Amino acid sequence: MIYAYGVSLPGTYHIKNDIVCQDSHRIIHCSNDMAIAAVADGVGSAKYSDVGSQIAVHVSTEHCRQYITAKSEEQQILAIMRAAFAAAFRTIEKEAAAKERPVDLYDTTLTLAVLIRDVLYYGHSGDSGMIALAASGYYEQVTVQQRDSEGRVFPLFFTDKWEFARYENKVASVLLATDGMLETFFPIYIKNDPVNIHVSLAQFFMDNRALRIDKTGQQSVQARMSEILEKIPDEQVNDDKTIAVLINTSVKTKQLPKEYYQEPDWAALKEKYDEAWKRAAYPSLYKSKQNTAETALTAAKQTYGDFPVQQPGKMPKETAQSRLKPAAQRKSNRSNYLRVLIIATPMVVAIIALLVILITIQQSSGSTNNLTPTATTSSVLPVPPSDTPPAYVGSGIPDNDE
Repeated sequence: MIYAYGVSLPGTYHIKNDIVCQDSHRIIHCSNDMAIAAVADGVGSAKYSDVGSQIAVHVSTEHCRQYITAKSEEQQILAIMRAAFAAAFRTIEKEAAAKERPVDLYDTTLTLAVLIRDVLYYGHSGDSGMIALAASGYYEQVTVQQRDSEGRVFPLFFTDKWEFARYENKVASVLLATDGMLETFFPIYIKNDPVNIHVSLAQFFMDNRALRIDKTGQQSVQARMSEILEKIPDEQVNDDKTIAVLINTSVKTKQLPKEYYQEPDWAALKEKYDEAWKRAAYPSLYKSKQNTAETALTAAKQTYGDFPVQQPGKMPKETAQSRLKPAAQRKSNRSNYLRVLIIATPMVVAIIALLVILITIQQSSGSTNNLTPTATTSSVLPVPPSDTPPAYVGSGIPDNDE
């Protein structure tokens, strides 16, 4: 049995700025084994896009209801879905022509699903999208948002962007959503993870074990989900909010390990994402110590050539030997000065003694020239230079050079 519910609500931005809800959805129950659903998001810059989205969902679902049955073949179904998109496109053109308005004022997206038992067929144009709960138990992204490199959406009128296909896996449930809601299922923080869908959120909206739609009824589930969407904070979604969900309770899904359904640690993921963003934006400020050391080593080699890399706590032997050379040279110099001092000292002593004798003789002889004793003393005589240069005074070879 296929059950369904759908909700379209104006976003808080639209409410604050007195803009009508530009989203639309429509669901048709064809039989217990078949249902059709569509969502459309009128482009915000297009003045009558709300009308365009209403026409798109109504015409496309009605066309499929008229021509597709549970016994239709795959190629026939896909051809009818393409014709449904074309019919919606032509109807919007006629509406614009009748009002004498440019057709681009009705720009809208369109995503369409036909669920027959456990087989999903879909058509897609724009940045709305679709998620499937496969019989395997996994939640899977069915469509990809169609936007250009600057983030602008390709609406329905880009007919070359239309996509139609049968989904490859058996399906128990399918969710269609306009971009405001769709992106909540694909948070940026897990974009590149193996599981890039917010599984616990998808499970809440799509898994009958959580919904119990066959027990509580479609209207009850729809009312509850409408309340939940209405309470979503502005900082999370301020755009119009639309979802349409088809659930086949006859298709049993596998229960996967509990880790698959666990809520991620968003605070840690956000911190990791912010750090990665900063590193990408400011790489020069986030070089690792290893990279810094390697960069310095490379620069030094370019300047000085290759040299031994010092290990922590140990000086290279070549460096120790090179530092010992000046010390050895200083030791040799001191030895030379000592030799000079030993040789010169007796000579100095002899000279001083000779001077003393001469002065004594002069004083005792009473020279006729009445010479005054000279005030010269040894302090004014030339003095041999110090045997050790000042820089070496009190120095020696450090004990920790090796």
